[in-house]
Amino acid sequence: MAPNITEISSTAEFDNIVRSLQPAQLLVIDFHAVWCGPCHAIAPVLEQLSNSYKHVKFVKIDVDKQQQLAQRFRISAMPTFKFLKGGREIDELKGASPPQLNQLISRHAGPVPSASAPVTSSSSSNTKSAPGDTTESLLKHIISNGLNCLNESSSHPLSSIVGPSPGPRGTSYLESDVDAELLISIPFQETVKIRSISIFSAISPSQAPKEIKLFINTPNIDFADTENLTPAQELDLTESQVKGDKIELRFVRFQSVRSLHILVKSNQEDEETTRIDSIDIFGTSGDKTAEKPAAPQEGGGGGGSMLEKLMASRK
Repeated sequence: MAPNITEISSTAEFDNIVRSLQPAQLLVIDFHAVWCGPCHAIAPVLEQLSNSYKHVKFVKIDVDKQQQLAQRFRISAMPTFKFLKGGREIDELKGASPPQLNQLISRHAGPVPSASAPVTSSSSSNTKSAPGDTTESLLKHIISNGLNCLNESSSHPLSSIVGPSPGPRGTSYLESDVDAELLISIPFQETVKIRSISIFSAISPSQAPKEIKLFINTPNIDFADTENLTPAQELDLTESQVKGDKIELRFVRFQSVRSLHILVKSNQEDEETTRIDSIDIFGTSGDKTAEKPAAPQEGGGGGGSMLEKLMASRK
């Protein structure tokens, strides 16, 4: 085995590797089999690429020895290469094509991290952020017992991907029940400002959301309400937008958000049910302007309690 390629020996080992990587670091997975001729043919190419892209993590998974992982990623042909960032699949290559493999790794590898300025988090690596911007994942600010999803399957509820105890990626997902529609309600512990969302549904792309509507600050919303309310924004998602990349929102419309409601109207290929493997919401928490105390007036006229001011006005 090449020194820069790890042969996965268990599901736990793979999951630990995924958790250990930085959000922006590319993970290349080579699903192969001992009996697969094309797999052996492209192995030297993969080894050469692993030596060229040392900031990329390369792993190999034998589909016969690691059947659980092969099922998780729905592998049906060998070799199959999966490309992940932040635990989310961003691309795929089926077959032994050295030019395509080289092209995809080059496309997703990103720059070599500087030793003097290592990547520390997904928010700090966002080059679009303005100085002083503190955009972060807002999932840690949600009210867990207030999470709700209408028309969710009992075996694949919202709580399996969002909340205090989400399941492992690939095997835990949200799925609709009797039709393709979902109505997801996410309340926050404090007022937040939302800049973008991400939806990962690349494991079953035909079931990925397509037409969605976003509503804010509407407690106890149901499907009937969405017919009469004006959404803060409507989105018609493409296949590439449901691979986990950030989807920028009209920031001015999501300034003082106490709750976000995501209505999924349809999926990519009109499947009977809709599947979502993960959701994330990015922005800033807290109303910073409300925290600033009023500047005191000269002579102390602006200070004191309301009672003190009333007493002073009677003097």
